[in-house]
Amino acid sequence: MGFAKKFRELRETRGLSTAAADEVFGLMRGTVVNWENGFSEPEEELLEDIARFFGVRISELTREA
Repeated sequence: MGFAKKFRELRETRGLSTAAADEVFGLMRGTVVNWENGFSEPEEELLEDIARFFGVRISELTREA
């Protein structure tokens, strides 16, 4: 599972809307939607914050399997 699917799964498990996730991570509106649709991915520094927030390892977020 790539980043887009894993992030969506984690976000939905937490009950966050895409807009709420944008706010949590200090992103411009629509950034999470772009991630989840595979149009872009977060910068490496932000991956650490995302992993910490969801309680997973960075490798779990980026693994393609």
